[in-house]
Amino acid sequence: MLRDNLLTGFKLWGVRRVQARTALIIAGSIAAFGLLGLWSWRVGAIMAGGLLVAVFYYTQLREDPAESPAPTGDGWIFGGERFAYRSVSEVVDRRPREITERLAARYRPGQTVEMVLWIVAKDGTGQPWTLVQDRFAAPLPSITASAVGEVPGACDPYLEAQRLALSETGLALVDVLVLGWGTDSSLDARRDVIVVVGHTSVGAEKLGSHIYEGGGRRSHLVEMHPDSVCRSLGSVDARRWQAAAVRGLVQTMEVLYPGAGPLLEEMVEEPWRSRRIFARLGRLTDGGEERRLQVVNPVVLRVVDGGLVTETEVRQAPELPAQGTQEHDRALSWEATARAVPTRYH
Repeated sequence: MLRDNLLTGFKLWGVRRVQARTALIIAGSIAAFGLLGLWSWRVGAIMAGGLLVAVFYYTQLREDPAESPAPTGDGWIFGGERFAYRSVSEVVDRRPREITERLAARYRPGQTVEMVLWIVAKDGTGQPWTLVQDRFAAPLPSITASAVGEVPGACDPYLEAQRLALSETGLALVDVLVLGWGTDSSLDARRDVIVVVGHTSVGAEKLGSHIYEGGGRRSHLVEMHPDSVCRSLGSVDARRWQAAAVRGLVQTMEVLYPGAGPLLEEMVEEPWRSRRIFARLGRLTDGGEERRLQVVNPVVLRVVDGGLVTETEVRQAPELPAQGTQEHDRALSWEATARAVPTRYH
């Protein structure tokens, strides 16, 4: 308790904690300058002032290798697709207190960011499942994580994840893991995001029966297994996925199945390539007459009383934008958004 109080006092004065070796070096330098001051107080005062300036710049402006600026480039490449997500920090193995401190140092009070939360629940056999969110509202139809919402940037991400999960799904989280944060420029919007995964103690059947409030959103349950996740990713054009959500889903799979990332990338590359090619062919062969979009009603899987139940969701065709516009081209890839998401139980 005394140590925590001392650290809190240091933070109030804006002094960062330094490693023990650095502290010993500074203490030794001060002692040496003190002895020099006994010989000549003017020289000692000048050297001590220089030391204080050096310590200030070292502690305040020193670049943290784990919190480096956003890398240059166009984003993150996964499965042959370039996602508009640039990671600033990966903090899977960091302590909660350290993560909170780093967020407080990065963002100003009152500055908001977006939290992308994947919620994981287990069925009767112990197999983990997650909830994938389909958004049909403007500006673009999109696929994203279980819960997405704005939170303060300088926050306790563990507490904010609990609040977000309760407000979006009504489920309490028993464990929260912060995966990292970065910049997401997908879906015609640019925002800072914090990527989080949370585990709940309720069964997967309750997670699968969740219905979002407010309309314009649907959800479907996906088994957290490489086969099922790859089919869920590949069933939709890669441009419809929120970039940070894909990054979080892949990282979550890496936590559950170490080494699953390269496997997911290899398995999803071909479906995305095929969709990209057919989308281009559709634009090239599109006639001059106006046509109505055909929406495929998806067959989704839900866990009910420990068993799998298939249900068909009826979706309304979105309004067709003016031909020749960018939105019109994007709408083409939404025609066959959802098909049955098979799992290894089929």
